[in-house]
Amino acid sequence: MDEFLSNPAVQAGVAPFVAGLAVAVPLRNTRWLAWAVGAAFLVVVWLTMGFALEPMTSSRKLVLATLGALLLVPLIEYSFPARHDARLALLVVAGVAITAWVLSRLLLQQETLPALVAGAGSALFLAALLDGMQRGPSGTPVQPAAVAVVLGLGTGALAVLGASAQLAQIAIGIAAGAGAAVLALSWAQPPHGRGSLGLVAALATGLAGLLSVFTGSLPWYCLLPVLAAPWAARLVPANAARARLLTAFFTSCAAAVPMLLAAALAWTAGRSSTQVALPSLPALSKSRSRPPRSPPAMPSAPMAFARAMSTCDRRISSTPLNSRRWSTSRPA
Repeated sequence: MDEFLSNPAVQAGVAPFVAGLAVAVPLRNTRWLAWAVGAAFLVVVWLTMGFALEPMTSSRKLVLATLGALLLVPLIEYSFPARHDARLALLVVAGVAITAWVLSRLLLQQETLPALVAGAGSALFLAALLDGMQRGPSGTPVQPAAVAVVLGLGTGALAVLGASAQLAQIAIGIAAGAGAAVLALSWAQPPHGRGSLGLVAALATGLAGLLSVFTGSLPWYCLLPVLAAPWAARLVPANAARARLLTAFFTSCAAAVPMLLAAALAWTAGRSSTQVALPSLPALSKSRSRPPRSPPAMPSAPMAFARAMSTCDRRISSTPLNSRRWSTSRPA
């Protein structure tokens, strides 16, 4: 069983999808459907990094921020109507505050001016992503869930290209939970909450993308096309006669276009950095062209014993007689 759970595909895909589906089916007619993503997120965190809070790294702050969003976002959605000015302002302020808290440890390691620029840009990115997820998808509630699937898969691909395997697993696990919610919504009535699931997924994937930039090798400009993914869902008009799974498919295809652009930028940046490092490889190969020296053969036991005895004989013969110690006692 441990060998099965240690498989990365099980940790990031199979187990989160099963957990998300188990939660999405009973909650599909409620405003708490976002907990399908929450269950998948908790499973992937449990299997990859655990729930220890010390040391309080940026990845663990991401976990706490997502858990707080799972509790607060449905309440915000219940308290304020959709696209209300106060609701949008609250989401923007929350995005800025969460970004500053999650990235504070990483920003303090930089100089003052670069840290201010990086922090302001990161806060604007997360606030714009939350605003786009709130106002972008329209129509049936399955559209925010479909955009969440694309955001999770795309952010996972960006994290892999940025050499952040743990963040990639978290993002793909969120996509698995959102996919389970899409499957549950295909035969359910529209829930009261329309975008809480998408907001939680946008928060978690946005933070994962930012951490891939700060802790990995992902260029910052690769995250810019991600902002267009929620707005691309508007290209799919609402149609009550269309099957919900078909609506989810068309929405995913529309949102996948900017995510593919982001992945192409990350791939190009990775290849260009590899080509810059290539000229130093021939010199390195020349310096290592000599064959390695083989270790000396170990002598066998009889040969080692004979060499030791001959060494003792030479030492005894070279020692003067007056310096040798002889025992005066005779054996009985």
